[in-house]
Amino acid sequence: MKKNFKIEAKVWKWPGDAGWHFVNIDKKISEQIRAVYKKGFVYITAKIGKTSWDTALFPHKLSASYLLSVKASVRKKENIWEGDVVKISFKIK
Repeated sequence: MKKNFKIEAKVWKWPGDAGWHFVNIDKKISEQIRAVYKKGFVYITAKIGKTSWDTALFPHKLSASYLLSVKASVRKKENIWEGDVVKISFKIK
C-alpha cells in the first residue's frame, strides 16, 4: 500500500468551545487507508509548508473519511485560518 500522500483541503473548526481545526482526507484516500488499517487512529507525520508534526488520522463515520487535526502551533506558524485551503503531505508511520 502507498504510504505517502498529498492532499489539498479546506480547514474547518469543530463546533464548540475547544477550537479544534480539521481537514477531511479525500474519500478515495480514506478508503485506501481503511482497507489496510481497519479500525481506529492511523499514526502519521504531516507537513504543511515548512512545518511538520506527528499526529494521527481520526476515523469519522459521518463523512466516511478520516480527519486530520491541524494544531494551533502549526496554524500559527503557517498563518492558517478557518476556511483556508491548504496543501498537506503526510506519511503513514
